[in-house]
Amino acid sequence: SSPIDRGAMVRIPVGNERSARIEMRSIAPDANPYLAFYALLRTGLEGTLPAEVPEGILPDNIYDAISCFSGSAYIKQLLGSEIQNRFVALKTMQADRCPRRLGSTIKVAEIQYHHEVTNQYLWSMF
Repeated sequence: SSPIDRGAMVRIPVGNERSARIEMRSIAPDANPYLAFYALLRTGLEGTLPAEVPEGILPDNIYDAISCFSGSAYIKQLLGSEIQNRFVALKTMQADRCPRRLGSTIKVAEIQYHHEVTNQYLWSMF
């Protein structure tokens, strides 16, 4: 964390109480902000499970990310198994609508619009 380095993943800028904030640059722009904030806050307060120290490399595709998420004991403890399973089911459904499968018959802009509308629908289910 650095108040000066704008490239830091976590940044707490120096300022007055009216401009106080924490900046997280490692969260995906399409993440649910409430779920992300809850997970970050609770993890910061409680810490992680010792067996789940990350290796430093994030999954490079949605299917590996879903697999890591669904197999995580820490996520089960953090969110509960019902929400974890529901989230996995919804994200798997979303991942199966992959642009690679649709890209030859549907324009890229249509795919992006479809994903945005579906994301809004999925987040309203939580």
